[in-house]
Amino acid sequence: MKHSVFGITLWMLQCIQSSEGLNVFAPLKLPTSSNASPPPPPSKIDTESWLDVLKYDTPPSFDVLAKSIEFANCNKRGTSGEEYYADDYVFRGPIIGPISYEDVRSTQEGFNVQNAYPNLETRPFGFTIDPDNEYRCYWFERWEGTNMEGVKVGPLDIPPTGNDVKLPTHIISANWTPEGKIKYLCLSSPLDRFEGTTQGAGAIFGLLVGAGIQASSASPGDAFLRFQQRLVHVIGGFGRGWSEERNIPSWWKSKARGADPNDM
Repeated sequence: MKHSVFGITLWMLQCIQSSEGLNVFAPLKLPTSSNASPPPPPSKIDTESWLDVLKYDTPPSFDVLAKSIEFANCNKRGTSGEEYYADDYVFRGPIIGPISYEDVRSTQEGFNVQNAYPNLETRPFGFTIDPDNEYRCYWFERWEGTNMEGVKVGPLDIPPTGNDVKLPTHIISANWTPEGKIKYLCLSSPLDRFEGTTQGAGAIFGLLVGAGIQASSASPGDAFLRFQQRLVHVIGGFGRGWSEERNIPSWWKSKARGADPNDM
């Protein structure tokens, strides 16, 4: 039986995903000269951005590619991944964030999504270093699992469907510091909405569809969604779509919150 839930609860369940609970996959081999394509040349256009704080004058003293694969595999080793995050860590998705690690964790625990898919695999592939920032690594993920336990959406307890669920592919990027900590983690929207079994819904949205919840579309700039997000942010009780201002690191300059359009 499917349940329809107002968009007021859907936005906050987008993959906040943090990387802590959903990064499970088989060991991956590092690219070699025989199977890795040559990187593109660095950009020839010189621009300034508030995100330049994520670039550093000295090259990494560690293997960023290997470190990123290690991070993505942390749950496979039975660790939470907390040790990888910098003190000023920020997560941002298309309609979620900026949000701290602590708020990501507490929001995840409130909805039981991870327990609902105990065999969830994120199946990452295609790890590559940003040609314009050697401290940043990108990779693809294509989640799949079976809805074996119920999920919680506000006051609703949704029983498991038993559905095998396959989500469309998305991209994740991790920006590392010279100290080997993740300062910024970014999750993209689904790349191909016709892929998978969730009618184009990705990340936590896709897992909710697999759990029997009919998810409406949500995109940056949607006026009604932005109103809902702010209302729930003030009321509380449903988890956070972004952290309170006092908990957002000073290096994060954008004032856009949740589904707000870009402001810089």
